[in-house]
Amino acid sequence: MPNSVRQVRVGIDVGGTFTDVVVVDHATREVISQLKVPTTHDAKEGVALGIINAIERALSELGITPEAVVFIAHSTTQATNALLEGDVASVGIIGLGKGLEAIKAKIDTKIPKIELAPNRFLDAKQIFLSPNQLNEKVVESHLTNFQLNGVEVIVTSEAFGVDRPENEEFISNKAKQLGFFATSGHEVSQLYGLRTRTRTAVINGAILPKMIHTATMTDECVKRAGIKAPLMIMRSDGGVMSVEEVHRRPIMTMLSGPAAGMVGSSPEGSPTGASPSIIG
Repeated sequence: MPNSVRQVRVGIDVGGTFTDVVVVDHATREVISQLKVPTTHDAKEGVALGIINAIERALSELGITPEAVVFIAHSTTQATNALLEGDVASVGIIGLGKGLEAIKAKIDTKIPKIELAPNRFLDAKQIFLSPNQLNEKVVESHLTNFQLNGVEVIVTSEAFGVDRPENEEFISNKAKQLGFFATSGHEVSQLYGLRTRTRTAVINGAILPKMIHTATMTDECVKRAGIKAPLMIMRSDGGVMSVEEVHRRPIMTMLSGPAAGMVGSSPEGSPTGASPSIIG
């Protein structure tokens, strides 16, 4: 088969120092190119520039056009690094509960300050409301106060919100209308434990702006490079997710980079060392 019509699958691993690219033949699953370029943290486009530089170089060396890429996915340590370095957004929690469950729900949705790095904390601010108090005026008032206090991301978590997500969705939608990033307990976890669900949502919210920016910028760069295949992001379990899903649950990319290394080197994976997520 001539190189001009050879279809390929591309895998990218964005590390702290280097960005690695693997190109696999779509038909034979043979690894046909591997290369490493510096990760472009300081570029205007962020790490996306290094990704595109690596892809374009790999395809050029192989004489393959961008249109021949039928699958593209990347793993990243960015979510993990953001937490380890304390490079997170300011989070405001709106906890919800009523009746006898309200006292426990108020406690479970108040997250203590978490030290992520020396002198860098995830310190989520909290208010607690009864669902009976919910209306646009009340919610807007609290959101405005959060805004004045520098909060960037709103997390909404209600007791039994996995069964009744309407209130969480109402607040999240209103927060987005006012310019916040927003996430909620039922979006990130279906567990009934309110404390665990809230903490998970807070961590998800803390990395949300950075991960949305990176995923969006990378997706735009991939499209500008002429690649028609949708960009997929590797999850921590070794599977992949869409850019749209990253906009909702970036926490699923935690340990994405290490996961790529583990599945790529496992005996059950490719004998050539390419990730099973890329091999397909």
